Amino acid sequence: MRTDKGRAPFLSILSACILAAAALFSPAPSIAEDASVRDLVTMARERNPELKALSERARAATYRARAEGALDDPTLKVELEDLSTDDPLSISPTSAMLTRYTVSQMFPFPGKRSLKRRMAEREALSIASELKAKTLEIESGVKEAYYEVAYLKESIQRTAEIKELLSYMAKVAETRYATGQVSQQDVIKVNVETTMLTNDLITMEAEKAIAISRLKSLIGLSQSEDVAEPSVLPKGRVEFSTDGLIRRAMEANPEVKMVEYEAEANELGVDLARKDYWPDLMVGVAPIQRNGSFDNFDLMFQVNLPIWRSKYDARRDEASANASALRARALSMKNIKAFEVKEAALMVEAAERMRTLFETSLVPQVELAFESALKNYQSGKIDFLSLLDTERDLKRTRIEYYRSLLEYNKRVSLLEKASGEDLRAGRVLPEGK
Repeated sequence: MRTDKGRAPFLSILSACILAAAALFSPAPSIAEDASVRDLVTMARERNPELKALSERARAATYRARAEGALDDPTLKVELEDLSTDDPLSISPTSAMLTRYTVSQMFPFPGKRSLKRRMAEREALSIASELKAKTLEIESGVKEAYYEVAYLKESIQRTAEIKELLSYMAKVAETRYATGQVSQQDVIKVNVETTMLTNDLITMEAEKAIAISRLKSLIGLSQSEDVAEPSVLPKGRVEFSTDGLIRRAMEANPEVKMVEYEAEANELGVDLARKDYWPDLMVGVAPIQRNGSFDNFDLMFQVNLPIWRSKYDARRDEASANASALRARALSMKNIKAFEVKEAALMVEAAERMRTLFETSLVPQVELAFESALKNYQSGKIDFLSLLDTERDLKRTRIEYYRSLLEYNKRVSLLEKASGEDLRAGRVLPEGK
């Protein structure tokens, strides 16, 4: 049987590619998450301007809560009586027949001050919960952008490997065409395929640059600063209980807690509005000075008269309506969070099944198909274009496999955001379980 001298180096290259493909998809040690993404998340917490603004708002609300409920400043009033008309510009206690120094203090009706302080504390807790919710959102965005960069980096690398393989295939095709063993169509086809891969690489490089730019924006870095690029996409699996996540999300998700604290503040506002039906008290003391000496003093008591009941009724009803609205909103938020957690959990499970399908079925099958096509090409049973088709399947399956890893990690990140829990901090199942 006739042998092809130009085929030997080509076949050795293809064999090496098959071994590389097998090593690529072999089980790797399971990892919870690349360490660098943790560093980027920590950096985002410290540098993201949106989080900084909310953090300052939360700090300001804490200080305001400390001030609420304190007594108003006392007032001092000085009255000069019976001033001399002979020297009207001489205004002092010694030029007056009588000088009264009045010091007064307003005391709100008992319970008002503590209610104001507790309302301010609930509002501060609401803003703190808003900060936690925004932190979860930013962290999820950082992780998704990071995984996108990792996916594109892997895709670029694998596409470049396929392109290199095609370059060798083109040289072999040209050699065999020169000796009349194949038609010119083989040469044209492989060159067209190589050009298409070059276009794919250009597009993926641009998408990677955009993803890196988004990552920098979320972290709070300028576009001129460098950011650590991922090594590989995380391949570990997370374990969770959907019902447990739903229960904890309804109880402790920061978006739910934010609304609940607002509702509690408004309920305290209802109690405060009821206190307005009762008068506040002002107490004052006024030492009196005559002829340079203090010889007596006055005492004063003053109360406001809350007789315009309709005004206080309206304030009470407004606070009650706001509290009811926020309680209803909190219940709605719990239902929404339960749905979001359930949806995200189902998407994680679907993404896990998809990546498992690639790892246990599609990837091994396309490797076997490529190896079979190589052997058939060696024996002359198939032509060059058929071998090229199996190469396309190999390339597409490689990229789709990494896409399934990307989707899995993104879905886990969305589940973490919806549930408010760091799933990767817990136990991670070994790969393939």
